[in-house]
Amino acid sequence: MVNTFKNLTKIIINNKYLKLLLIQLAILLVLVFIFVFANSPLIDIAPSCFWQENYGFNCPSCGATRCVTNFINGNFSLAFSYNPFLFILIVYLFLLDLLYIINTILNKKYLRFFYPKWWYVIIYFSLWAIYTIIINVLNFI
Repeated sequence: MVNTFKNLTKIIINNKYLKLLLIQLAILLVLVFIFVFANSPLIDIAPSCFWQENYGFNCPSCGATRCVTNFINGNFSLAFSYNPFLFILIVYLFLLDLLYIINTILNKKYLRFFYPKWWYVIIYFSLWAIYTIIINVLNFI
């Protein structure tokens, strides 16, 4: 039984198309879960923002639930207005996944600069923090 599992994992790891299929299947399952959750009464029991409720200012993730819910339902402009950085992140991850599929199937290296680098992450989250600070300062003025 253990050898069968080891052989199966070797086949999955070595077969790039099977690995791609499993990754896409996992992403699809997560998206289905988010879609079902976003369109169910369970969304109403999502907790409110602790920082907004107790201290009166927005945290970087304020509006994230509304952003994801509206994005899933196709209200892209409303989703962008709730949390623009999360919206940009969702679109980026979608395009990155699409690029990964194309490069894997065609065995090419198109738009490699688009793949995440460590400094992309630092710049992105730095801009997100600056945006949050600016929004909070403008709300108090």
